[in-house]
Amino acid sequence: MRTTQMTLGIAAQQEREIAQPLEINMEEDVKYRTGWRALLSVLCSRKTSETPISLTILEARWRLFGHILRQAINTPPNVAMTKNFKTEGSKQRGRPKTSIVTTLRRDLKSHNNDHWPTRLHSITDLDHFRDIAQNRSDWKHLTTAIYRSAQAETSVDVAADGH
Repeated sequence: MRTTQMTLGIAAQQEREIAQPLEINMEEDVKYRTGWRALLSVLCSRKTSETPISLTILEARWRLFGHILRQAINTPPNVAMTKNFKTEGSKQRGRPKTSIVTTLRRDLKSHNNDHWPTRLHSITDLDHFRDIAQNRSDWKHLTTAIYRSAQAETSVDVAADGH
């Protein structure tokens, strides 16, 4: 018990040392306990003029999705993607599994645009994304729009936190 408290104390001290040069008041961020690590990541990225890792991963995820959609329909990635939309049997118990489809849906929720599709709930929606992915310039425009909306959302989140 005592070593755990000492370890936690050391970790808190290290966090304060990291936050101090970034001009972050950690005590003020206690109410944002779940999001302060993400906030710290974004602030570190700003301080070093680097792109936040979450945006880099988002961009790579959509590029991978485009590659999968451009492949033949009978390839294993496309078969697995199609299986995500087929409902067979009863729903599984417990927390839903995080899959690429659920992550893409979350990305699309933050993206509000009339020109591009904003839902991925059925095989019809998947086929619509397949059609867009066949034209690489359209796919690039779509992924850029999603990236920019996520980037703006990250900036708004940081501004709302008062930093």
